[in-house]
Amino acid sequence: MTNFQLSIKKWALIFLILFLVIPLFITRLTVHLYENFYSPYKNVELDNLDTWMKKYVLDDVKQWNNLSWQRSINEKTSTLGIKIKLIDRKQKQIFSNINNSNKYELNSDISKNKVGLSSFLEEYKVYSNGKLLGVVYVQDNRTFETKHTPNRWISYVINEWGGAFIWLTIFVLILVISVRFIKRKILFPLKEFRKATDSVSKQNFNFNVPHTPVKEINQLSEAIVCMQETLKESLDKQNEMEKERKIFISSIIHDLRTPLFSIRGCLEGIKKGIANTPKKINKYVNISYKKANILNELINDLHTFTTVNYVEPTPKFKEINITDTVDITIKGFYPAALTKGISLQSNYNGEEVIIIDGDQYLLSRALENIIGNAIRYTPNKGEVCVTVTTINGEYCKIIIKDTGIGISPSEIPHIFTPLYRGEKSRNRKTGGNGLGLSIAKQIIDQHRGVIKVHSNNGQGTIFEIVLPIKTTS
Repeated sequence: MTNFQLSIKKWALIFLILFLVIPLFITRLTVHLYENFYSPYKNVELDNLDTWMKKYVLDDVKQWNNLSWQRSINEKTSTLGIKIKLIDRKQKQIFSNINNSNKYELNSDISKNKVGLSSFLEEYKVYSNGKLLGVVYVQDNRTFETKHTPNRWISYVINEWGGAFIWLTIFVLILVISVRFIKRKILFPLKEFRKATDSVSKQNFNFNVPHTPVKEINQLSEAIVCMQETLKESLDKQNEMEKERKIFISSIIHDLRTPLFSIRGCLEGIKKGIANTPKKINKYVNISYKKANILNELINDLHTFTTVNYVEPTPKFKEINITDTVDITIKGFYPAALTKGISLQSNYNGEEVIIIDGDQYLLSRALENIIGNAIRYTPNKGEVCVTVTTINGEYCKIIIKDTGIGISPSEIPHIFTPLYRGEKSRNRKTGGNGLGLSIAKQIIDQHRGVIKVHSNNGQGTIFEIVLPIKTTS
């Protein structure tokens, strides 16, 4: 998944800034660089002469007649690119290099008209205590430096339209990048999401979803992945339930058909006169009675299983004393235990009060199924012991231990599956329809409890049931 991601609003703000700022900035920068390095007419600003004149000429009026100074000033003005003419207060020309660039004139008599004031750009008068000391005329011959480029057409285009062209180019480039980003990071993922929904509608969950730097797209991707996992799990569970339902129905039909077939056979034997003696008739009636009891037990288990799983999935909770419930359930099995010579023991204080929130009918049914299995699969003269204890005053533990045939470790993970019967219990002589333990587990789960099994072949079985005790506020 992409680590860097921003919301659509932030991406829109970034592109807006790019559209507004980047083209303008690059345009200004390009034009500036061109003007400085590639312009055909690169102007050099001319320095103002006032400072130079004051430093080298106007402040040295006393030196105007000095030949050494005159030679020096002639060199300086030639280097600078200007020409000067010095006139004293009597209108006498002291120095001039205007007429000839290589020579200069000294001490010439000229009239004011001969000076030609209109031909000079600048005139500087020097005063001292209000008296005119002299006049300086300056002819500025300095010129602008130019740099010519070989292609003047390109220069013209850049000078006239370069800014707009650069701005438009950068704008189009950013626009192309933006469109590509939107296409790949937003529009393409949306198409993938549409394909994903089509796959879901066809119950095909083998698809991938895209991840992009856009936060909302990633959130949608995560939601679709979650939906994908949930629907796939739900579909798998549904398929498994459908498979179990078919097996369940097939097993129920078989379990119903077997005793019915026996009852029908006995009745036909009596009807056709095969049972022609009171002894045979009594035998056939006893068989039918036993098979009818098996049918009744199976129907009761089916009713409880349906009630727990489909009709009334929520037990009717109320405060009950679990010790009394266990005691009543055990007493109901005394006749069956006595018939097989099994010692049915209880290891708890019958007067102890352990209050839990539960459905007494359902809990009794769960205990009946487990204790009934213990008696059914325990050989004659065996033992079944039920113990009730508490754990830290928060939980109640019920332990049902027998000395029966046991359960192999490979079968333990499946014993709570509806209609599952281990290899040694498939014989109809032992009874059982494969619903008892499944019903017991469903009931314990609905009471927020836990049921565990510890067993091994030939070593008996131990069932542990842990239920939360009701806390007093």
